Amino acid sequence: MTNASKQEITVLLKSLNKGDKSSQDEIMKILYQELRSFAGNILRNENQTITIQATELVNEAYLRMFDSKKLDWNDRNHFLFSSITAMRWVLLDHAKKKHRAKRIPKNAQDSLEDVLNITISEDIDMIRLDEALTDLEKLDSRQLKIVELRFFAGLNETEIANILNISVSTVQREWQAAKLWLGFQLKN
Repeated sequence: MTNASKQEITVLLKSLNKGDKSSQDEIMKILYQELRSFAGNILRNENQTITIQATELVNEAYLRMFDSKKLDWNDRNHFLFSSITAMRWVLLDHAKKKHRAKRIPKNAQDSLEDVLNITISEDIDMIRLDEALTDLEKLDSRQLKIVELRFFAGLNETEIANILNISVSTVQREWQAAKLWLGFQLKN
């Protein structure tokens, strides 16, 4: 994306913050393909039980983001971070819904063996991942941003460094630390 496009988005976001709802459509026209690419990367990184499509994920995230009364994104990067986070929340809600649908009703006459044969580990992993990411945000918000951009958006270290205005070596170091911490959290 060119600097002119980045500046155009910043201008549109400021206009949106002032109440101009027409800029909302322009922002999405400009960034839709990039967001859809992020969604595709997110879904490729998820397990195969996710049944949501990239377009649906972008649309759901869009609805969540623009449904809020407070639309206060500063620039393109801030908007993209918010989009990726919204996509994460959509996937989490999707996993929780699937988890609830698999629960056995209290009045069911199934044996204990039948209950134990129902596997929901794929959904629990997404829920546990979200809990771990929430904890990571409390410890180190920059590491969370790196994880979201790397894991969810599929960006490489150089792209992340450019977005966060930090060095590639810092991204590499923070990514390694976050991976170790998350791995420990998800194993326990």
